[in-house]
Amino acid sequence: MGGLSGFSQGLTGVIGPALPKRNTLIALVIGVLLGLVWAYLVSPTIYYDADPSTLQQNFQDEWVKLLAHRQAATNADLTEHIASLLTYVDDPLGIVDRLLADPAEAENRQALQNIRRAAEMAQPNAATAPQPNVVGDVMPFIVAPLIILIMFLILSVLWNLLIYPFLEPTINRVGIGRRSSRVSGVSNEQSAREIQAIREAKKALAENRTDYSDTLGTPLMQKMSVYALGRGQYDDSFSIEDENKKFLGECGAGISETIGVGDPKKVTAIEVWLFDKDDYVRTVTKVFASAHAFNDAGLRTKLEPKGDLVLAEPGAVAVLETSSLRLQARIVDMEYGAGPLPPNSYFEKMTIELAVWRKVPGAEPQRVEVGAAPAASVGEYMPPAPAVPASPATTTYSPPPASAPAPRPYTPPPATTPYTPPASRPAPSPYSPPPAASPDPDDDPFGGTGDFNPVR
Repeated sequence: MGGLSGFSQGLTGVIGPALPKRNTLIALVIGVLLGLVWAYLVSPTIYYDADPSTLQQNFQDEWVKLLAHRQAATNADLTEHIASLLTYVDDPLGIVDRLLADPAEAENRQALQNIRRAAEMAQPNAATAPQPNVVGDVMPFIVAPLIILIMFLILSVLWNLLIYPFLEPTINRVGIGRRSSRVSGVSNEQSAREIQAIREAKKALAENRTDYSDTLGTPLMQKMSVYALGRGQYDDSFSIEDENKKFLGECGAGISETIGVGDPKKVTAIEVWLFDKDDYVRTVTKVFASAHAFNDAGLRTKLEPKGDLVLAEPGAVAVLETSSLRLQARIVDMEYGAGPLPPNSYFEKMTIELAVWRKVPGAEPQRVEVGAAPAASVGEYMPPAPAVPASPATTTYSPPPASAPAPRPYTPPPATTPYTPPASRPAPSPYSPPPAASPDPDDDPFGGTGDFNPVR
């Protein structure tokens, strides 16, 4: 089951952005139904050159009377020809007999009597009369929208995944169209919000940029991330590089949890994250939670696995650290939304300043609060103050007392006798074997049969 679930999620992730909007599908179905109503009820189709069996009964009667007059106006025997023409109506013999019994058809009785034999010949091969069927009448209104809906979905996926990507450069170059907002994942309204968020981020960076030069030093990266209600695709990410443009990692902010239903999404928690390429086994995350989410047990249970919770308020700071990087995220400005949801439960807007430094080996972590720090809420996590190392004790030099005895004068060591090499020794005599010793029977375990003289 897990494999099927993963495959389903993967398939949805691939074709999901290529599917048309729900409103588009609803409009398509409504359009098809209106077309059917117009075609069947308002302005029905007028048929011609059709078989007489498709005519109403009174018109089929007229068809039979025309054939009777044709036979009466001809001196030749046209029985077989008239019989073949009578097969186009559903009940030729019944129609002839009914007309013969009708007093209003007294003037046509003789002509009808002349073609009765032809009607008997045509009866076995006559057309089948259509039977009224409620299901058949309603079926076009059910089958047609389904078929068109399925075909539209298939063609939309094929167009957006296989055809449009190859035509997009040409279309953009000549300016004859733009890719649908559903395919790009961002509607026109969302695109406007993204552009507005970028402008506000640049403005906030220019006006509210924190100067860390006197505290933590110049950061490697300093950016503003702006969230606004309706920015459903909010997921900012920024690259971290050193002064030589060497990639060190990434950081960013995005939606962590929403509350309520409907559009636009109501964001109740925003997470900030830090990725270090030298510490790639994990991504450090902390969550700015609204006052409602911070104090709600159910939401805390969902948010705590994502990272430490920090109560969202202006000036709140979250510090994230990896093996070589330190990120400080500070809420510059925020505003809660007002609506039917609980108070202080979702954000109308929020501006977060992200600043990253390279950690100095052995240095203690620092947390710098900018501006007046707000009062801490009950249960809010506050990191401990950095420990200040104690200064090592120093010893003051004291001169020796005046009564100390004077040091003894330096006496040089006695002169050493110069080295005299020894006299040359006489050269050793050539090797001569020692004299053979008489064997001692008591010391010979072999009974005098062993020869233990050295071999030359």
